[in-house]
Amino acid sequence: MVETIKNYKIQLGKYNKVLKSEGADRSELFCETVMFEHKKKLISAKDKNNVEGVIEVLLSLRVNALQISPELRKNLVYELIRNDLFLITAKRNNNFLLDLLSIPSVGLKHALYAMISVIVSTLKGVEYIVENNTSILQRIIDVLVLFNFA
Repeated sequence: MVETIKNYKIQLGKYNKVLKSEGADRSELFCETVMFEHKKKLISAKDKNNVEGVIEVLLSLRVNALQISPELRKNLVYELIRNDLFLITAKRNNNFLLDLLSIPSVGLKHALYAMISVIVSTLKGVEYIVENNTSILQRIIDVLVLFNFA
């Protein structure tokens, strides 16, 4: 509970920055320190099987991504890739993301697919997601077919 309140304070601080810098470059919200903290929280939440914690981190990243203008969003995607958010490059496999996708939580799947959609909005993002193989892409297609979106 204390950690959740702390996370809300961090989010409110970010929103305050956004409001104060109306029209300014919002990509500063994704400095290396912020990205590292998000990645660390994501890994920790997954290791502890804390689905709500994973969702919280992913939604925080997505909210921040949506605050950045579309022209600058590619820089965010490049930062996500550089920091290897889903450990695709570091582990040379897709297991971290595939393990998350296999957890039976609708909220988690929604948060994951939303974050994946941000990443694959650039060519480098698509290359990152299919770096090892196309298993993540196949999982997304399976979901689209299941819900008759494809």
